[in-house]
Amino acid sequence: MPLAEVAGVGIHVTFDLDGRMRLGPNVHYLDSLDYTVDIRRKVSFYESAKKMLPFIEFDDLEPEMAGIRPKLQDEGGAFRDFVIREESDKGLPGLINLIGIESPGLTSSSAIAEYVGRMVDDCLG
Repeated sequence: MPLAEVAGVGIHVTFDLDGRMRLGPNVHYLDSLDYTVDIRRKVSFYESAKKMLPFIEFDDLEPEMAGIRPKLQDEGGAFRDFVIREESDKGLPGLINLIGIESPGLTSSSAIAEYVGRMVDDCLG
């Protein structure tokens, strides 16, 4: 379930190629880069997962990985959409920045690719 204080999609269920059920992602803001799994977050993760999967037990959950997803908004800040920008005005002609793309931008990747392709064509003149 999405957390009101975090701009994220909440914990959801996916299945890997081996048929294993995976839950995630959990979201929290960091002060510095840290790829360790914080076991203290297991209780809140479990409580969120239990809302979707009432049969799940606390000991069924095992942390597997951690990653860092860049966010454009500050903690507690209003949602900010992704940015696609050609950087000629910053002295970087031809550089196209795609910044902060997460869901639903990722599900729009084909449309984004077409848009960026047109930008590249414009840069090449």
